[in-house]
Amino acid sequence: MNPLPTSVFLTESEAAKYLGISKKTLQRWRFDHKGPAYAKLNNKLIRYHLPELDEWMDQQTITHENKESSYE
Repeated sequence: MNPLPTSVFLTESEAAKYLGISKKTLQRWRFDHKGPAYAKLNNKLIRYHLPELDEWMDQQTITHENKESSYE
C-alpha cells in the first residue's frame, strides 16, 4: 500500500476508514460539533485534511501519570 501524500484531502468514507470508525459516526460527530476539523466545499462536499486528522488523533491521547497507590 502506498503512503498518502500529506497534502491530500479525504472523503468522509476515506477519513472514517483512516480513523477506524464508521462513516455514520464521523457524520454524527460533525453534527454534534465534535471530532476532527473538516472543509465543506460548495456547501455540500465534506473533505478532511490528512494532517488535521493526525493532529486531532494526537489530541485524543490519554496518558496516566504514575502515582503511588493510596490503597496500601
